[in-house]
Amino acid sequence: MKLFKRMILKRPAEKRLIYFYTIVSMDEQVWLLRDENGDLLTLEEGDEFEFSLPVWPRRSFAEMEAEVIGGKFEAFNIPLNEFLDDLLVEIEKDNGVAAIFPSEKGAILQTRDEIKEMLRNI
Repeated sequence: MKLFKRMILKRPAEKRLIYFYTIVSMDEQVWLLRDENGDLLTLEEGDEFEFSLPVWPRRSFAEMEAEVIGGKFEAFNIPLNEFLDDLLVEIEKDNGVAAIFPSEKGAILQTRDEIKEMLRNI
């Protein structure tokens, strides 16, 4: 199974985006990483956004990323409606954006409205 997941991680960001929305629309949850203090893993961004919040479709993908960055983060899930209606609202107030299913191949950055639109179209 890990081989299959590694193959998915090597796919281009656009292909992982489709996989992400397929899984998230069925499971109605997203996975994030937090440190021992409960602080969310965020990534620095460039001009348009100050930071991004990486999200994954499954625990195993988030845990694989935690291993890559040193293993000091734990994976946890959040219901999709809380992610959209609470967490992303706060992230956007701080000029952040979601990084959908990041890997070494990059990630697609999406706003709350873009995520909601993608979910409506599934």
